[in-house]
Amino acid sequence: MKQFLYYFIWTLVIGLILYLGMHLQSQVAEISQMTFNLFPIQVYIALFPVVIGLLIRTPKLMLQKADGGSWTYDWIKFAAIGLPSLYLVLMTFIPFSPIAEGWLPIPNILLFGGTTVPTVAGLVFGYTVLASVKFCGNSKAEVLETKNPI
Repeated sequence: MKQFLYYFIWTLVIGLILYLGMHLQSQVAEISQMTFNLFPIQVYIALFPVVIGLLIRTPKLMLQKADGGSWTYDWIKFAAIGLPSLYLVLMTFIPFSPIAEGWLPIPNILLFGGTTVPTVAGLVFGYTVLASVKFCGNSKAEVLETKNPI
């Protein structure tokens, strides 16, 4: 029951952040339309899914942290999954920045994918950043798993 409440509360927190995020997105879109500046909405479209991806992985990370032990970072996972998704996230808004405007081409996948590609890439990147944190040592979960394998 305790674990159910933990996950349910996290679901409510993520839902609240999604609600507030959609409200903020409408305000940013309105400002972008009034000023004819696409950079703020592109940054929001790229970075908000990263935050949601981080939030989705946070409960598991907190449970691992409660187990104790030393931590490492899986750079191979981050390089194989995180860096390509980071590239797609960055290419969502960097071509619209004042520095790169006009000379940095937008990848074709972003041109044809609308906001779906940056959203999925942002979720994957945010999740991968925390999923690459690895636990090393004897945790309570490992001890229980060795005693009662499923």
